[in-house]
Amino acid sequence: MRRGAMLAALAGAAAVLAACGTADANFPAETVCPSPQAVPTSRATPGAVSPQAFVGRVRAGAAELRRAREELREVYPNDTFYRREAFRPDFAAYADRTLCLAQELRALQAPTERLAAWKARVDGALDELIAHTAAGREAVRRRNVSAYREWYREADARIDAVETAAAAAP
Repeated sequence: MRRGAMLAALAGAAAVLAACGTADANFPAETVCPSPQAVPTSRATPGAVSPQAFVGRVRAGAAELRRAREELREVYPNDTFYRREAFRPDFAAYADRTLCLAQELRALQAPTERLAAWKARVDGALDELIAHTAAGREAVRRRNVSAYREWYREADARIDAVETAAAAAP
């Protein structure tokens, strides 16, 4: 009798997990990120990355992350897991764009010691954004509405953290 109750409980748990969402073979595969853009070099030291260009590139990247989020929000303005056919591929494209840009910014090397501490703070915020965005992409892939709403609640705060770290004085 105990085994029957356990099997019933397992069947119930499987039904609950299935209701949370399942993967879809038609969901877009992750995009292969393009090669990173080169940061301009210094005129004073040929071949060395310009500190001003480096800071400018990081800040422009943070602004681009915000733009990507705003563009998605224009089409999908709230935390609803949209049933429109285009939502999931649109979200995957947004997540891939965000992940590629964040990884590109993360890979940039600070050209000076003074900028290294500033870049470390930006990198910490980027790491959180990368993990959060990947989780959101997976939630949408699996059609997990609860996990999507968790992503939605924190999405702007993660981007704010990148923007704040990038805007701070180096």
